Amino acid sequence: MGISRTMHNEGKHSSFNQRWKWHRRAPLRWLWNLLLRFAYVALMHLEVRGIENVPASGPVIVMINHVNFFDSIVVLAALGRPIIPMAKVEAFEDWRLRPLVTTYGAIPVHRGAVDTAAIRSATEVLRDGGMLLISPEGTRSPTGALMQGQEGMAYLATRTNASILPVGIVGTPRLWPMLKRLHRAHITFTVGTSFQLQTTAKPTREELRHLTDRAMHALARTLPEEMRGIYG
Repeated sequence: MGISRTMHNEGKHSSFNQRWKWHRRAPLRWLWNLLLRFAYVALMHLEVRGIENVPASGPVIVMINHVNFFDSIVVLAALGRPIIPMAKVEAFEDWRLRPLVTTYGAIPVHRGAVDTAAIRSATEVLRDGGMLLISPEGTRSPTGALMQGQEGMAYLATRTNASILPVGIVGTPRLWPMLKRLHRAHITFTVGTSFQLQTTAKPTREELRHLTDRAMHALARTLPEEMRGIYG
């Protein structure tokens, strides 16, 4: 889930049959979060480090690394505040995932072009003081180590004065294999210190690149050395 490739005409293109809209009401978010909290106990050993670093209020961009399908799902009910994820439009096109992303209130992202609707929706969440989930790499890392972050997160952060909260996720690739063996995987979330990105009124692409790298280094510090990739 992420907005990072919507700012520029680069990266993968979405494959979709219609333009999907954000349904803010999210009628079943409470139920999905309840099921997630049950899963934390029944299906995995979840350890959350640094939970005291989660801001109690105000706009926050939750920034995560992305190595597995489950990354952006398992974090949603773990930080004590409602989190609105951004999901690639392919999830809305998949009949198996559509009930989850639509009733949870995920923001659809049509990749490969500037998705102004996704940007507006994300901005609305943050200006209302909400929490938004973004994986700034824009896609799953094939090696498990951090890849270069895209500038979309920095763009949103500077546009809304939102804080950025780095959350390093370790262990999700083991979740499904362990479940198939009827075992629980040990998954760790390490919550770093939140921070803001200061810049000019209208940052240049170069400034956004610099701010993105600064944020990615903060995310790297929440991960084991072997997962820090180019930000090690």
